[in-house]
Amino acid sequence: MNITLQNTDELNAVITVNIQKEDVAENVEKALKEYRRKAQVPGFRPGMVPMGLIKKMYGDSLMVEAINKKISEGLNDYLTTENLNILGDPLPSENQETIDFDETDNYNFAFDIALAPEFELKLTKREKIMYYLIDVNDEMVDKHIDQYRQRFGEFNEAEAASEESLLRGLLIEADEDMNPKEDGVQKEDASIYIGSVKDEEIKTQLINVKLGESIGFNLKKALPNDAELSSLLDIDKDKLENISENFRFSVELIRDFKHAELNEELFEKITQNPEIKTEEDFRNYMKEEIQNSLVNESEYRFKLDAKEKLLKKLNLNLPEEFLKRWLLYVNKELDQEQLNSYFDSFADDLRWTLITNKLLKENEVEITQEDAIEQAKIEMMYQFRQYGMSNVPDDVLEKYATEMLQKENDAKRILEQVGERKALEIIKEAVKIEESLVSVEEFDKLFAKN
Repeated sequence: MNITLQNTDELNAVITVNIQKEDVAENVEKALKEYRRKAQVPGFRPGMVPMGLIKKMYGDSLMVEAINKKISEGLNDYLTTENLNILGDPLPSENQETIDFDETDNYNFAFDIALAPEFELKLTKREKIMYYLIDVNDEMVDKHIDQYRQRFGEFNEAEAASEESLLRGLLIEADEDMNPKEDGVQKEDASIYIGSVKDEEIKTQLINVKLGESIGFNLKKALPNDAELSSLLDIDKDKLENISENFRFSVELIRDFKHAELNEELFEKITQNPEIKTEEDFRNYMKEEIQNSLVNESEYRFKLDAKEKLLKKLNLNLPEEFLKRWLLYVNKELDQEQLNSYFDSFADDLRWTLITNKLLKENEVEITQEDAIEQAKIEMMYQFRQYGMSNVPDDVLEKYATEMLQKENDAKRILEQVGERKALEIIKEAVKIEESLVSVEEFDKLFAKN
């Protein structure tokens, strides 16, 4: 087997793999013998089928299989040995000549490849990139505290309803006059949370209801979401159209929601810190928690700005025709219209990957298993925070992080995140960073430009 490379331009090349029949003859012969041993052909005992018949039946397919395997191994070895920085994967050449295995023992297979562009990347303090810090104001702290108070609040039985009451009782399908229908839908122990009612007029009716009273209203207008209504009445969604809009609700229980009190018990429950005893200390803790949660937002904005600046600075050319062809080849469900709609974004992401990889390589940055675990722990920590768990023990985080990294796709994503983060740290050291303190509203407006 012989492999040669011919550049067609700076970004495209053709690899030609020359294979002689003798290169795969031994493997084909071995496969034929195995087929003969196992073949079950009418009129012949197992293992006694003539080799000529086996060759006639399976010879061509086994030859193609052996050649494809030889090509795959040869290409991989060649790309590794020659240290070629390619984009995507080799594709069968559009100029590949038809091969007749019966006419010749000498086969040439051509593959198109895309070469990554070569470029210099020099960053200096003359280049400026903004870094936006989000100002945490009292309103944000108040909102954050209210979310915790609601999370740790509870329902208490009451005689009269309020806007955040949970009503429980008997729901009966009613006629136009709000009288119970004979053989109508009934649901005992039905629960309606007044805060979820969409119609304001009906919500007002429910707020004024008292324990033991009965009230008629348009249930479909109160809860227009079919999934919610289906769950409340315990019937299939496709049967909702067959029931009346009107229902009568006999209130048997009122539970009024009360937000948790701001006291030392709540402070310790949330912070796991018995030293936080005053509302001022608690607000400071909340402010710091918000600031920590917003670091990712600032980092993400910095990444977008750094990416935009370096893409514009370098203006890297890519072998776009090959890449489009490759994307269609590896994504069979992708059509031309879909490809055109997202290709520019794909190309910029690819350019950014080339830039970050170059930064890591030139600065001799290595990504270790410890780096991956720490990044996975950060991701797990944010997932726990979504469920109100802000003080998860480190050993628990590490356990979940280790499990995450055992999944191939998650591990690849985490390693890419680590590499990008380290590349951004290099950029921060190399260029001039100009910090700007902005409000949440001002920060959000920055994304309207993207």
